[in-house]
Amino acid sequence: MLQRISKLDYFSLRVLIELIEQQSVTTVALKLNVTQPKISRTLTMLRDSFGDELLTREQNLMRPTKLAESLYEPMKSLVESYRLLSDVVNYQLCQKKEINVAVQSHMGQFMLDCLQETAKELSLDLTFNIYPWTEQVQRLLSLSQMDYSLTANPPDSDKIHKYLVGHIKKFFLVAHREHPVFAEPLSVKNAFSSPLALLNYCIIEKKQHRIETLAEKFNIPINVRLKTMDLNQLFDHLENSDSVSYLASMLIKQPIASRKTLKAFDVTDIFSKNSLKLKTQEKRRPTFSLYLQAAETSPVLFTKNLEALLRKKMTSLNY
Repeated sequence: MLQRISKLDYFSLRVLIELIEQQSVTTVALKLNVTQPKISRTLTMLRDSFGDELLTREQNLMRPTKLAESLYEPMKSLVESYRLLSDVVNYQLCQKKEINVAVQSHMGQFMLDCLQETAKELSLDLTFNIYPWTEQVQRLLSLSQMDYSLTANPPDSDKIHKYLVGHIKKFFLVAHREHPVFAEPLSVKNAFSSPLALLNYCIIEKKQHRIETLAEKFNIPINVRLKTMDLNQLFDHLENSDSVSYLASMLIKQPIASRKTLKAFDVTDIFSKNSLKLKTQEKRRPTFSLYLQAAETSPVLFTKNLEALLRKKMTSLNY
């Protein structure tokens, strides 16, 4: 049997995986950018190698046989190994490669540090192009015009890989150190009595900010003075106004510490207790998580190491 399957290569394995997943020669040919006859010839070779039909036609679809189903996971592992080998070879052949990354400004330095550390670990000489996060990032990733993005709650996409790197667990009220909000015990109602400045996290669709959603659920009127994706602009506004803001601990506690006129107060318990009511009404409590998104063409080995490093550092930031 080993001799019979020795002719299998990366392309033939991909063809069989795609045929099992797509169940259509036409669809697979389009996805792999080859002709239908080439897919058919490859399938014939695969059937001869394994001594099995592998896929049988039922109505307009091709259904995998039991052998094909049992081969599916091992073949996916082999294809992944091929890609890892290809990454190593390609990086050794290319002295320099540019990586395009989209990230919000307050995560920029953190992301750059992780990218550079990953490159150093793999002995790679890379150029990183850091772009501001916009709602076009999802489209650019799907077109492989962007390599990576750090995104909160991104939607699923067949053309984009996503890896969970951290949950947003703690939240802080941030305001000028002399703000009267710190002078009395905080509750959900008086938490919204001051004007608000909101940081728009990188959620793809145009949705309400979670603070606006919470206020709406409890029928609490709010006065939103500012919405921005720029953390420094938000801090400047807080230092020079009577506005308050609510921010996740992840990636913002250290910048707050450098602003001596600002103060951060942990409000996680206050909102968590009241979130239980939201859970009862909506059957589930809303969650917010950060994902590393990677284009299909992004280097597998680099992605794997970057994901592990981001997850490790995110865990230490969730204090």
